[in-house]
Amino acid sequence: MREILCPVPYSKSFPLERWLGPRRESISTLAEAHAQFGNAGGGPGRPLEIGRPVAHAYLLRAVAEFQAFIRDLHDLGAERLVALSNAAVVSRAMLIAAATEGRMIDRGNADMRSIQQDFRRIGVMNVSGEIAKRNTRWETAGNHRGDRAYYQDLIELRNALAHGNQRQLDNLRARGIFDRVSWARARLPGLDRTARALDQTVWDHLRSSFGRNPW
Repeated sequence: MREILCPVPYSKSFPLERWLGPRRESISTLAEAHAQFGNAGGGPGRPLEIGRPVAHAYLLRAVAEFQAFIRDLHDLGAERLVALSNAAVVSRAMLIAAATEGRMIDRGNADMRSIQQDFRRIGVMNVSGEIAKRNTRWETAGNHRGDRAYYQDLIELRNALAHGNQRQLDNLRARGIFDRVSWARARLPGLDRTARALDQTVWDHLRSSFGRNPW
């Protein structure tokens, strides 16, 4: 009689747990600080020059923490790939370095082009397509913009703020992409969905490649 194998349940990685826990908490701390100064416009009796910089710090921190999650997950994926391949212990450090050194996410933005190129190093192809399989809100449908489009908005907004590009910032505002805490906070559930989908994508890839739970 043929043995029926039960599906192996996916389990969250430490990088994902850290994103959903301490990293999100650090973002929320800035939101709480911003609340003391009203909205991005300063609020009643609050000067604009106080409220807006805190809002900008919130936006920059949100994107930075998410990029740190992606870096952590890529580090873990590379380490587990090498370990599961049963490479000689003396070669493991070299192999991990080959998979992680010079990554685009270490030299620039963690946009989808960078993410896809870096995760190909550990054998994960078509990251965007894999995320879409696990996040039904990833792609834009009809009049509803998907998580991928909103993620790109965050990257562009981060760049405008980080480089002090007022013209780019004005253009983003004209498109409805605002340098406000309320706008960025509304994007966080999409980042959570993206993080979960990417985490499971890496887990599934390693599990199918080696037949063992990667973590």
